[in-house]
Amino acid sequence: MTMLLCVGEILERVCRRRMEEILDMTKSAQRKALCRTFAFGLLRPFSGMNVSVRLGEIAHNILSHWPIPPQPSKPTAHFCYLTMCDRAHWLMLRESLFSLYRSWNSLPEITVVSDGSWTANEFAEVFAWWPTPITVLMREEICLSALSAGFPELADYVRESIWGLELATVTTQAKQRPVLYADADILWFRDPAPLLDDPVSWDKPRALRESNCHQRRDMALRHCPKVLEPPFVNAGIVALHGELMPPDLLRSMVQDALPHPLDSSCQQTIIASAVKIGGELFPEKLSLVEFDDVYRFRSRNMKTEGYYSRHYVHWMRHMLYRDALRLRFHFFAGLITRAGPSRASRVGLVGASSSAGGQNH
Repeated sequence: MTMLLCVGEILERVCRRRMEEILDMTKSAQRKALCRTFAFGLLRPFSGMNVSVRLGEIAHNILSHWPIPPQPSKPTAHFCYLTMCDRAHWLMLRESLFSLYRSWNSLPEITVVSDGSWTANEFAEVFAWWPTPITVLMREEICLSALSAGFPELADYVRESIWGLELATVTTQAKQRPVLYADADILWFRDPAPLLDDPVSWDKPRALRESNCHQRRDMALRHCPKVLEPPFVNAGIVALHGELMPPDLLRSMVQDALPHPLDSSCQQTIIASAVKIGGELFPEKLSLVEFDDVYRFRSRNMKTEGYYSRHYVHWMRHMLYRDALRLRFHFFAGLITRAGPSRASRVGLVGASSSAGGQNH
């Protein structure tokens, strides 16, 4: 009996040591890939920088030095969460995925598409904290998928444009399985399962609504003038299992988009046309797509307003990092509350993100 206890203790120590090594490797990889040098000019009170932008830059820097430890597994959701990202925005993607982890009760299979600026091996080291393997698809694979599906024009659009890559990713992957595509600049604040419905019903494209019209007018007038009428469509989140739109229409619209590879409104117009012709909009509360607080000291509160996520488009990225840092601190506060006063003094900031989570903002 004594010998068995000794063997058990040895195995426990070996396992603990191995976990510590994995934790150290994960933290080191994140710091090496994501850490930013602090710009001390952000602390100058009279530099003329807007306070919201200043706070966002400070939050961005703090998050870059705050790695996420490996997370415990959760139940499985039976669809694919699809996103894409360039190397420069890995930190934004990490915070987006962590917000998903902490707020969703079940985790979907994660697939991330590379624009060509990073490799699968590089990605695996930095995102090893995610509890299950993340599938990585390279740009060349999406191009081949478009060709195999009979869309050579779409394959050309993939080669020429990041927006073509996003469109082809949704189009080709949704033919194979239920897909929830989400941009990397989205944070999740609560589990959206009640608004998504069963993935078997995702046969028609669904996307977000917004109050601004970001469509290419000449394309819209030729193919679907309804996209120029409210409610307008935002392609930041798209759910689909099946065909995006009739193949001939897709080919025609992609041909119109090819001469404008840098114009994101072309891809937005194609998705919006698919939704207006044969799909529908998500419930309004699935995601906030508004910009009225972009330069305010106090940002809008997703919990009190009842939103499940927020899409921080382009000029709002500083707001994403502010809210992402707030999510981390709320997670930390919840951990201390659950641990009780006796452990509060022993919990560090890194430990704040090591629990399974699930607290809402």
